[in-house]
Amino acid sequence: MSRILVLNPNSSGAITASISAQLDAQRSLTRHEILCGDLPDAPAGIESDADVALVAPMVRDRIIAAGADAGVIACFSDPGVDVTRSELSDRPVIGIAEAAYYAALQLGDRFGVISLGPSSIARHAARIADLGLLSRLAGDRDISMSVAEGNRPESFGKICDTARALRDLDGARVIILGCAGMGLHRAALQEALGLPVIDPVQAAVASAVAALDLEYYALEKTGA
Repeated sequence: MSRILVLNPNSSGAITASISAQLDAQRSLTRHEILCGDLPDAPAGIESDADVALVAPMVRDRIIAAGADAGVIACFSDPGVDVTRSELSDRPVIGIAEAAYYAALQLGDRFGVISLGPSSIARHAARIADLGLLSRLAGDRDISMSVAEGNRPESFGKICDTARALRDLDGARVIILGCAGMGLHRAALQEALGLPVIDPVQAAVASAVAALDLEYYALEKTGA
């Protein structure tokens, strides 16, 4: 059995528990062990460029030390993904934003993102541009909430209104939840919209499972 570490790069145990709960269905479908953890010394939410810069080396150190067979970085700003991937070239290291964008490309011609705030939108735009996907972005709208607020059931109404604007005004055919803590809203939001809704953590875990099942990294491990 291989181990997949899903690392929430903030210090919120409540967010980590919520992330873990959204992965139960995937746990039942795979032989791999899916573990969730967080960073006790990190901020309670990753909500600014300074937060992203602060936690990136912490993410790298934690994933390397954990020794898991795959690492999922469960923050939509993908902190530390590139540096961790460069140092662990023999296993999957997956950022949830990158995984969500790639999953969306298979489900509709244009995707929309629900973000926490304006600074998140700017970071997302830079990442989407780096990936060469700006032509597939329908829109990115914020809900003006913190990570903790986005994780609350009572936030569903505002999240749903924002998703409808992405669908009806921006032309999005797929909706991406732009925060790891929004996953609890996915099923109800998809039912309300009639469109595919992507929980980025689920998308990243699915990518990690596929990479392990298909042994994409076997050549790295054997030195072939």
